[in-house]
Amino acid sequence: MKDMFISKRIVLDTSTNWIYIGILEGEDHDYYYLSDADAFDVSEVNMTKHEYLVRIKKDGLVINRRKTIVAKEKVIAITLLEDIIEK
Repeated sequence: MKDMFISKRIVLDTSTNWIYIGILEGEDHDYYYLSDADAFDVSEVNMTKHEYLVRIKKDGLVINRRKTIVAKEKVIAITLLEDIIEK
């Protein structure tokens, strides 16, 4: 991934119901390290991951983790939050 996402607010979409939005502090072989993150289980609400991300872009991020570590084996996509299309 090089450094293109380091220190930027990213979305880690996983193969589970969980989605992580936070500032990418770094990574190693097995994990992504996020700060000021929102770890959210979309199964707790009646909306898709995309709908949740659009809401975050509109209403702002609610941080519920100062630091979190996400296993790379669960991540299926990495996107800058600013690149989420709001349509």
